[in-house]
Amino acid sequence: MIKRFKQSQKFRVIVGPACFYATAKQIRNGVGDFMTCNAATQKALETLEFQRSGGYQNAGVLAFSTGLAGTWEGLAVQLNIAG
Repeated sequence: MIKRFKQSQKFRVIVGPACFYATAKQIRNGVGDFMTCNAATQKALETLEFQRSGGYQNAGVLAFSTGLAGTWEGLAVQLNIAG
């Protein structure tokens, strides 16, 4: 079972050269009108939640992940939990 972040959890999001802050709820609902960016950030959030829920081997280490970077929908995305 995937443990979801609270709706109010804040993230620092970097998509290509753009950087902004958004909550988990905002990411899930879409952060703008660029559909590819919305899909990429949503997939990054889902991947981080899956990773932290123990969805990979060595889950003990990954459960403490505070962010990730990767390419989704052809866009470079970095997602970090904001303190």
